[in-house]
Amino acid sequence: MKREKINRFIVYLSLLLIIVGGSLYYYESNPKVYNTVAEAGLELNFLDNLGKWEGERTDGGYYTFVDENGKEIDQMARDVFIGDEIIVEDNNRYKVVRIEKDTVYCKLVGKENIAWLPEWDQVPVVNLAQGKNHVAIYMTHTDESYVPTDGTESKPGKGGIKQVGNTLGNALREKGANAVVSFNNHDPHDANAYHRSRKTAVQLLKTNPIALIDVHRDGVPDPNFYRKVIDGREATKVRLVVGRQNPHMSSNLEFAKQIKAYYDKNYPGLIKGIFMAKGNYNQDLGPRAILIEVGTHTNSRTAAERGVALFADGIPKVLGIAAVPGPAAPVPGAPGLQGAPSPGAGRSLLWLLAFLVIGGGAFLLISTGSIKGSLDKLGGLGKEFANYLGPVQGKKKQDKDEDTKNPNK
Repeated sequence: MKREKINRFIVYLSLLLIIVGGSLYYYESNPKVYNTVAEAGLELNFLDNLGKWEGERTDGGYYTFVDENGKEIDQMARDVFIGDEIIVEDNNRYKVVRIEKDTVYCKLVGKENIAWLPEWDQVPVVNLAQGKNHVAIYMTHTDESYVPTDGTESKPGKGGIKQVGNTLGNALREKGANAVVSFNNHDPHDANAYHRSRKTAVQLLKTNPIALIDVHRDGVPDPNFYRKVIDGREATKVRLVVGRQNPHMSSNLEFAKQIKAYYDKNYPGLIKGIFMAKGNYNQDLGPRAILIEVGTHTNSRTAAERGVALFADGIPKVLGIAAVPGPAAPVPGAPGLQGAPSPGAGRSLLWLLAFLVIGGGAFLLISTGSIKGSLDKLGGLGKEFANYLGPVQGKKKQDKDEDTKNPNK
């Protein structure tokens, strides 16, 4: 009787763990569930570092951001969570307080004091002296493309976004700054793309860059939303994205503000805004890590390349690595970006394995009725597996014996 109670307790505990684990997995992989819980006033901050929050709309839709008066202030195809914040072009800062279907309701937090200071025009020499004179560039979503130019919005491994990233690197070099561009592929375009691109980011960090830039494009369908005409030529605006779930969030946000300050002065309207998004985006790797969205998929890649070339204009100034334009010096350790270990981990895979182990154990307990019966069942499976391997091992032993008898065979 006592054994039966113990077995029943183990079965119930296993089922409870499966239910809790499954609920947590569903919670961290479904933005709507998270937002529903958050809107109900439940604080589950201890789960913030478990989930993969760096997602995008996969249904072809997008979000429209509105203020307290219902006035549209922004659009975005990236996943949005309650608590996210956004600094729009006029430097008003809003916080997401509610999400209903495709509408994101925001509350005005205040106005950011973003202005380029005269002393920032004086290029510091400390970064040059320390050898930090280059920017590292990579593309997490290497399939992202521009429909008018590339013919489709997605070309796995050959997305137009690679050419946009390359243009950014070339434009930086023309400004006298070094740039290391990685063209490593990180397909498919799914929730684990940032885990795969983390491997590339870690490789790039070995070159000791002063900044790390991940190049993307948005998925808003209206091409006019990012359209920008500068000096009579069509270009695209650039959005800055800062992840909220990383220890460098404050320094990365200051970096983004300084970038916006430069362009607000020199190319007003080029920077679409700054989005403080739930997620990490591999920005825990450094204090000057930024994600940029260069236009949207309905813009032409030509316009996106012009936009990112303009974006490159002020980066050396912002980073204090401006030099006399000319051929950039080679960066030590830059070649061979093909295979450093990735510190990223597939948490969902680990959870799935845990569910299988616990679920399998519960099944054995239920089907056999006792722990001893479960162990006997596992032992039986082991014997069956050994019996299967037996003939193979026996043949290998026989072959070995024959080789010993006849070494000239």
